[in-house]
Amino acid sequence: MERITQNVYVETKIRGCNPGIVFTEEGAVFIDTAQWVTYLIDMIKFAKERGPIKYLINTEGHIDHIFGNHWFAKECPVIGHEKLEDIFWTVAGDLDCYDYSIDVLERQDKPGLKLMPSREEYIINKPQITFSDKMSLKVGKHTFKLYHTPGHSESQIAVHIPEEKVVFVGDTVFSDCQIWLHSADIDPLIKSLHFIEELEDVEYIVPGHGPVVKKDYIKKQLAFIYEWIAAVADGIAKGWSQEECIKNISFANHCPVDIGQDEMMEYIQRTNVIKCWKYVQGKNLW
Repeated sequence: MERITQNVYVETKIRGCNPGIVFTEEGAVFIDTAQWVTYLIDMIKFAKERGPIKYLINTEGHIDHIFGNHWFAKECPVIGHEKLEDIFWTVAGDLDCYDYSIDVLERQDKPGLKLMPSREEYIINKPQITFSDKMSLKVGKHTFKLYHTPGHSESQIAVHIPEEKVVFVGDTVFSDCQIWLHSADIDPLIKSLHFIEELEDVEYIVPGHGPVVKKDYIKKQLAFIYEWIAAVADGIAKGWSQEECIKNISFANHCPVDIGQDEMMEYIQRTNVIKCWKYVQGKNLW
């Protein structure tokens, strides 16, 4: 794991989201969970060697962020936005979430298969503590400020730890990799990016995917979103149909897909065009 401050560790080099641990004098607070079971178990062991696990916070409900909740069912309460319930453990593509997770492990974390519980034993561990707009949590001398930052998903949150000058933003930011707009509502996403940009006591932004960045990366993320919108708007102005836009517009050469998901490049390009098409046409709804 990468140690980014005195008490904050983040894993950015595995498939799935960037899970993190914040160590306080009372115990560890996890933010999101690793999608590879072997890494998840190692992170839990690493944390428990230093004390108890106090909380798990989910920044969103997509499977790569909440897959590991099962392993925290007997460890600590889970915290998330109240709308997390709407998409928690829903279908992941053509597979349900359990089969999707098994598929990921079979392809990329085979040792994790023997650590995976059966479908019947798997605990769908939804948040027990929820909030609507914002929430403040004190653990030891650390403050965890949770903000509703919708955009990538309706239940998206940011977790700001001012004492460490760190904010975990989930998939509101994809750094140095393809941005997924498939589930996004673009206007709230842009508003949330500006909100994060204006937070004080922030030196490090932990994105949902890609390396840890500084606050100035927000401008780069906004620029990429605007590039997508502009390209699709230009296509519409040329009289292209949605299918013609899908055929002719691609930012595949802009940057790679995040670790372990190369096969999703075509899906990202297609769904991003569709999302921006709806946005330009005034139909940007969840």
